[in-house]
Amino acid sequence: MAILKTQAREKGYFNVPVWEQAFRCVELVAAPALAFYLLSQGGWLAVAGCVLLAVHYPRTAYLGHDLAHNHWGPRDDAKPTLMLRAVSLFQGFGATWWVEKHELHHSFPNACRMKDGVLTPIDGDIDSVPWIVWDKSLVKYNDTARKTTFEKLLAHIMPRFQVPLFFPLLSIARFNWSWQSIETAARKERNIEAALCVAHWVVGMTLAGMLTPGAAWTGWLWFLTAQLFGGFILAFVFVLNHTGMEVYDATEAQGFYDRQARSTRNTPSSVVLDWLTGGLNSQIEHHMFPTMARRNLPKMREATRRAMVECGYAYEELKNGEAMRAVMGALSEAARA
Repeated sequence: MAILKTQAREKGYFNVPVWEQAFRCVELVAAPALAFYLLSQGGWLAVAGCVLLAVHYPRTAYLGHDLAHNHWGPRDDAKPTLMLRAVSLFQGFGATWWVEKHELHHSFPNACRMKDGVLTPIDGDIDSVPWIVWDKSLVKYNDTARKTTFEKLLAHIMPRFQVPLFFPLLSIARFNWSWQSIETAARKERNIEAALCVAHWVVGMTLAGMLTPGAAWTGWLWFLTAQLFGGFILAFVFVLNHTGMEVYDATEAQGFYDRQARSTRNTPSSVVLDWLTGGLNSQIEHHMFPTMARRNLPKMREATRRAMVECGYAYEELKNGEAMRAVMGALSEAARA
């Protein structure tokens, strides 16, 4: 992998050109501006604006993901810092909460440790109890992790209905991420970030209420619908990458590359799919080369596959339908366990 990384760096695969950075900036502002304009026109144009705004949210999340992975330079430098603040405003959730959690995910995807005889998640992305139990091996953790009576009740009820409730829960994911971002930023005294995340909701609801041709509540409904649909798209992209892959005791893994191979899958690549998923359909390559520019990840697929197979690692690639069946199968097994 070190050789591949050197070759990719020589080809400039880790660089995001200035024209692309400029395009991302224009996209960040122009997409919501057009969406709100379409809202003001009413009818089917307002519906189109809602869809545009919904698609804009995962696109903005991908930009924040790039910045936090240092694609535009060290994230503490002036330009990435400014852009991350812009993302907080246009997205509604920020980097402080996400970075620590996500970097741990990259180091230990789907990994757990034994704690008092219970397999306990290291990777926060699989610690969603009592709402969702991602794998049957986490059922015991779900039964013991929550302390209050209400949490214990949810931990008992929710897994039994998690398959039919799965897609509705994906839709409300943005609201949870935004709340966690605001709470974490405020607790760590990142006051500007917290204020920008709050401003996303205040400004968005205000503009929607003012610009809608109908009653204010129709604009608020339009805005919240875009949030739900955008959250669904983003969460849908995420779950295909790791859910249904192995959940394991980290002490049994044979180092970094083994951890990635055990728990990560690719889904098909095309111009449209690469755009819609922000390159995260090349999830294996992203985990192997997290600072590589997203548009270059598909170019590394074949070389990465050959290298992993030669080294004895698995390289899983499924069609989107097959990946979703694996996801639903894992959730169903956990619900029955």
